[in-house]
Amino acid sequence: MSIFGVDIASGSPSGRRAPSYSLVMLDGGDVALFHMISRHKLIRLIRERQPKIVAMDNLHELASDRRELINILRRMPPTTRMVQVTGAAHPESLVKLARYHGITFDRTKPLQEAEACARLAAKGVGAVLSAFQERTWIKVSRRRSLGRGGWSQNRYTRKIHGAVMSLAREVERQLREAGLAYTTRAVEGLGGYTRAEFVVEASREKVHIRPGYYSDAQLLVQSMERPELQYKPLSEGRGYIIVGLDPGTTTGIAALNLSGELVDLISSRGLSSSDVIEWIAARGRSLVVATDVYPTPGSVEKVKRAFNAVLYSPGGDIPAEEKIALGKEFGYKNDHERDALAAALSAFKKYKNKFLQVEKKSPSEIDPDEVKALVVRGYSIENAIAEFVLSSAAPVGQKAQPGAAKAVLDVSLEVSLNVTALRQQNQQLAEQVRTLRSYLDELRDGLAEKEVALRVVNGKLDRLRDKTAREIKRQHEIKIRDKEIERLRAILRSERKYIKKLKKTLERQKKAELIEETRGLQKLKPLAAFTREAVQLAAEQYCLEKGDWLFLEDASGGGKSTVELLREKEIAGVVAQGELRPAVREHFLQMGIPIFSRKNVPVQMINKIPFVRPEDVALASVAWEEEMKDRQSRLEAERLEGLFQEYRVERKKEEKRKQKPK
Repeated sequence: MSIFGVDIASGSPSGRRAPSYSLVMLDGGDVALFHMISRHKLIRLIRERQPKIVAMDNLHELASDRRELINILRRMPPTTRMVQVTGAAHPESLVKLARYHGITFDRTKPLQEAEACARLAAKGVGAVLSAFQERTWIKVSRRRSLGRGGWSQNRYTRKIHGAVMSLAREVERQLREAGLAYTTRAVEGLGGYTRAEFVVEASREKVHIRPGYYSDAQLLVQSMERPELQYKPLSEGRGYIIVGLDPGTTTGIAALNLSGELVDLISSRGLSSSDVIEWIAARGRSLVVATDVYPTPGSVEKVKRAFNAVLYSPGGDIPAEEKIALGKEFGYKNDHERDALAAALSAFKKYKNKFLQVEKKSPSEIDPDEVKALVVRGYSIENAIAEFVLSSAAPVGQKAQPGAAKAVLDVSLEVSLNVTALRQQNQQLAEQVRTLRSYLDELRDGLAEKEVALRVVNGKLDRLRDKTAREIKRQHEIKIRDKEIERLRAILRSERKYIKKLKKTLERQKKAELIEETRGLQKLKPLAAFTREAVQLAAEQYCLEKGDWLFLEDASGGGKSTVELLREKEIAGVVAQGELRPAVREHFLQMGIPIFSRKNVPVQMINKIPFVRPEDVALASVAWEEEMKDRQSRLEAERLEGLFQEYRVERKKEEKRKQKPK
């Protein structure tokens, strides 16, 4: 996979001028260059090519603040690692890093600086930015709003909620098939779920579920954000480390590099010496093994011998207040991690000044960490540097430069002074080899015993897994059934309410029919307002039929379209509570629908149902017929008058044409 090196070329994410970037793509032996590209194009290229690493000297050049940086990282491919090659807590100069690794570039040219970042990352230099937890959040929700609704609001709601529930179950099925641990929470609605959320105990790249829109539901998949940004070394276990150890039932281990940066921190119950040694070996070469108590525990001595490391003991117990002050900068979860971290930091403080002197005095071609390792083992800074100068001396026969003879003489004198020290070191190494061989035999015997015990435990574990899997499956099925029962109960409650409402309506209708039969009154069907919506609602509630009479409770509003809707329903007539506007009354006259005022046709309210006497309706209908005849006569007269007017106009025009001279 390819490696991208990026450097900001102009502008700033937090300034008025939008930033532009230089990009160098390394893919095997191929190199591709892009200069002065926008941030949008940079992100698009990363999404298209999906490089293994995107390397920069400062990742905050991508965004103006932490929130914007998090949003950009969410758009990156899950397999791409964002690397800051200059380090994390204590960044080093990019020029210094490049010179140490044999890379030269012109720092005034962004393309060359971007290529240096890419080549340093290819060598395993830098820290990987970790902004997300090893957990993924999935949300299933409605794609459409339910709105205010109408006749089919409940059916539409059930359809959408059913789509959300169906998609949630599909997500749950895929997670089970992938063998991923997860927790779920669903909010139930009418006919299904309004939303469902899943928290998966796995990183985003391991959750193969694509977000997007699915008919009436939508799916969102995101990595869960860490409270604080974290940086981890790009290449674990490359350099020397200082190890702080707190042995016991719960063992705490802390690892620092020689710059005082925290490499890793852990605490766990039941860790054996071999487990501790394996954990340390995976994170680097142990140079110092430190403890916070005195005298030194035997388990710490054992780990120290395994790595041939230098032992650090404070000479007395470190006070709790000092431990808290030392570990406050890095943070810890419990007292065991605090004690291990305090031991490592105390050891680092002892050698800190020496390490700073080494960094100042070491030539650029020598790895300062190797010089530091010799200094910790008892060498003076000058002798440690001389060791590496001698090993890189010029070959025999090469022409000496002026002043070289004096330098070689000085080195020879220093070597003769250190012969005795080297012999003593050789004896120490031989003793350490014998100790390690004895320790290896102990480990082999312990390993054989553990393998026997492991086979027994694995047999028990397999049986427990089968039993647990059956119980989990049973509980899951019960949970699904309980949810289905609750959903059906909700539907049943809704249907019962609807049936109760229909029963009340039926009772009112029966009472109205009884009143019509016993008292000889004519029932009116209520119409709440003079609008199309009110007419539709009355048609649904009271089953408007041909020949029905309506009682209009609010005569304001309405128009021609409402009157036309009443004519489509073939309404016999309307009795209004108040006075209609003349324009609306004219619409009723045009449509031929009788409309009376309550003043002309008295309305009686019995059990909240309006009634009128048939004889009152008959008298009002006669008056209505007379009004219709008068209106028809008036319209006919107006039509004839219009014809006469047109005839007169045409006669005048014809006479004017005749009077014109030919």
